[in-house]
Amino acid sequence: MSEVERRIAHLDMDAFFAAVEQLDDPTLRGRPVVVGGLGPRGVVSTASYEAREFGVGSAMPMTRARRLCPRAAFLKPRFARYKEISEAVRALLREVSSAVEPISLDEAFFDLSAAAPSFEAATRVVAEVKRRVRERTGLCCSVGLAPNRFLAKLASELAKPDGLRVISPDRVRLVLDPLPVGRLWGVGPVTEQRLHGLGIRTVEELRRVPLDLLLREFGQLGGELARRARGEDETPVAVPAQSRSISRETTFPTDVKDSERLHAVLRRLANDVARQLQREHLIARSIRIKVRFPDFRTETRQISFGAGVDSPRLLGDVAVELLSRRVDIGDEGVRLVGIAGARLGRSLVRQLSLFEELPPDGAA
Repeated sequence: MSEVERRIAHLDMDAFFAAVEQLDDPTLRGRPVVVGGLGPRGVVSTASYEAREFGVGSAMPMTRARRLCPRAAFLKPRFARYKEISEAVRALLREVSSAVEPISLDEAFFDLSAAAPSFEAATRVVAEVKRRVRERTGLCCSVGLAPNRFLAKLASELAKPDGLRVISPDRVRLVLDPLPVGRLWGVGPVTEQRLHGLGIRTVEELRRVPLDLLLREFGQLGGELARRARGEDETPVAVPAQSRSISRETTFPTDVKDSERLHAVLRRLANDVARQLQREHLIARSIRIKVRFPDFRTETRQISFGAGVDSPRLLGDVAVELLSRRVDIGDEGVRLVGIAGARLGRSLVRQLSLFEELPPDGAA
């Protein structure tokens, strides 16, 4: 697939850690929030946009952040909670793309080249993704769409906060040329100052510099700078090598005690998992459910089969059976439910149904 044909998206959650804290504690909304190490050597992990107005930024010593914004709420990170939301966002991305590359808890690339036949269609997909992230998590994200990873990440940066930016192939130079060279990957403060010393301040000026001069001044980095200035990047979206599973989960806005509602949600999630399995010609030999309670205690239950399955009915039946027979919901209700198909294998022939009856207990 050529560079022009690729449609790569980059999603970045806005001020992620701080935004999660403001989501979970309404008294923090609209206030400066700084998340990071609170000790004397601590550094800022994330600052809310309200704190950024005071000059607080990521990687800043926490002592300096306190001087700049003494009235901010200074909080320790809650990584389990951030990971919970991150996993929900990644699951959403896997609904629209089979190639998702997480970069960190708050950002990921996803390739829409196969899922969307044009940039117009891909734009509609990323707009829907952005809407669903807000709907499912209550948080804002910025999304960029472009012909490659470098431009997609640049587009999401230009869209911040809470925006969507598309750099179509015919607009690459129009977007890049006016930008300061410091906006390019690989151009840190030292390289930026060296470029300024050569009279190079914009991407357009960098693009016009002879390659041999860049190679002489910067070595191998010079060739990379030349490619970036032209908007070139052939790096593919890399799906992490792993013992992969396909999962879906949902977090309820209020705790759910109604078993019928939980069963209905599990069946809907199972249907989504089955569609993804069928789309990627895969079968699952294990099915696992996840249940999270209001105190964030999480339980999983699993059943394994000798043969793989991809039937939405069977996946739903298994999930409901596991929840009904092997999880005690009690009176406290449920915060989150999820289902995953694991021990994946390649499906050579589509399977309609392998089991008419579910064994009451399986391997867990």
